[in-house]
Amino acid sequence: MSDGFKVEITDLYLTAPAFTRAGGAITDAVTQAQSQLAGLGAFWGNDAPGQQFASFYVKDSNELLGLLNTVGGEIEGIADGINQMASNYGVTEEANVAKIMQLEQEEGF
Repeated sequence: MSDGFKVEITDLYLTAPAFTRAGGAITDAVTQAQSQLAGLGAFWGNDAPGQQFASFYVKDSNELLGLLNTVGGEIEGIADGINQMASNYGVTEEANVAKIMQLEQEEGF
């Protein structure tokens, strides 16, 4: 017989903060990178190759940093999902235990 599927609610609650920290670290790194890049200014220069580089670099770097910032927020959001899942499992587990106890009383165990 299989051991079945078992959810350790405490473990879920203990796991969630790791996602909050990881997502926060990503968004902090993005903020730091944006600040450092802003401090550099237009480092590509005004010559033709520099302007050609700037024509795609500015847009692409802003887009990439925006995506990374979104990823950080999404990873932080995983913590909310894990906490909600743990809460739902807890409610279900309590309901199951109550039902079993009710059945035992009805059966005279």
